Amino acid sequence: MYVGNISQWQKEAAYLPTQLVPWIEKLASLDIQKLTPGRHELEDGNYMNVDVTETAPANQRNMEAHRSYIDIQMVIEGSEIIGYQPVCQAGDIVEDRSASDAWFYQPPVSADTKIHMGTGTFAIFTPADGHRCLCAPDGMSRPIRKIIMKIKI
Repeated sequence: MYVGNISQWQKEAAYLPTQLVPWIEKLASLDIQKLTPGRHELEDGNYMNVDVTETAPANQRNMEAHRSYIDIQMVIEGSEIIGYQPVCQAGDIVEDRSASDAWFYQPPVSADTKIHMGTGTFAIFTPADGHRCLCAPDGMSRPIRKIIMKIKI
């Protein structure tokens, strides 16, 4: 798992896995205000989703993990908390959506490492990283707009 800010991605590039640097560069080059909601195909089986949705209290959100993709998530507008736990500590799978490369877990929210995601913050999640997305920072549902790049591994 890695957290950074797109405004200084070039300084952070030296610390990222080399295969992810072109994707962060692409993310930084997007005219994010003009992106329409939905799925946008990238090259070589990679894609990104532009989501316009709402946050919710953390106890209403499940943790998720993927096996075929690395997630690069970035907030465009709004803020969220992403709860992180290693998948090996997330417990049993409570929902299997393997057809869409998603497995869901319900570990205790109290065990989450909390990542505050504001505008321009990006986080990288590998298959070993459980992530509880769209948690409301103040417990109150609020609108959020974000990008989720799906990088095939």
